[in-house]
Amino acid sequence: MGEESISDNLLLPSILLTGMLVLLHLSAPWFRRLPFLGQAGFTSFSGGFAVAFVFLHMLPGLVESKDSVGAVLHTHFADSSLVDSGVFLLALTGFVIFYGLKRWCREEQGKGEKNIRRSFFISIGSFSIMNAVITFTMPERISVDMITAIVFTLAIGLHFAIIDIEHEAHDSKLFNRWGRYMLAGALVIGWGLGLIIGEHGVVAAAFLSSFLAGLVLMNVFHYELSEVSDSRFGAFLIGISSGTALLLIVFLLERSAE
Repeated sequence: MGEESISDNLLLPSILLTGMLVLLHLSAPWFRRLPFLGQAGFTSFSGGFAVAFVFLHMLPGLVESKDSVGAVLHTHFADSSLVDSGVFLLALTGFVIFYGLKRWCREEQGKGEKNIRRSFFISIGSFSIMNAVITFTMPERISVDMITAIVFTLAIGLHFAIIDIEHEAHDSKLFNRWGRYMLAGALVIGWGLGLIIGEHGVVAAAFLSSFLAGLVLMNVFHYELSEVSDSRFGAFLIGISSGTALLLIVFLLERSAE
């Protein structure tokens, strides 16, 4: 991914996809008023769609980025098993870190107003990091396949809707005052860094994509599938079927174009 290709082929698509995600956060106070967002079926549908994307695209993507990450790890570690497992260790690290942060935030919410606000700050900060990683890797995703990048943006957008609803429930005043702006700003910062670094960020994008897979997987399990009492298995199946069908169509189109 060279400097010229970034300017000519990736700049406009990356602006549009990043802009869509930014608008989702900025418009959260109005967007969440839509009737279907308050229904458990929407949460289950978005969870199913995200699960399909994780298992059919992000996890296979870890295998594809194995060589890039392994080449870097090989210069520092002689153990071949560590090198071969590098991308999966990064995904596991992302999973564990976000799980630990989320568990800590939940425990803090029951310890008074001061602790609730502190946990809100930590939650917004951690999701801001995730947002920056998402848009940092966006140009690389677009360079690999534009249609898959659009599906990725759709899956992340559905996930953002759930995240914004939870943050509003956590502290609506803080979220509306500055939380949503911080999340949106992190998307712009990540996109800008990815654009500036350009071709030198290919390996970094591979590392961060592996880390991101773990983050997304943990968040899908936690936000969209963990509340059994509110889950709707039918909506989950529709979501996972929709995501699977869409990705299979993309794969077939790619094969026919070869």
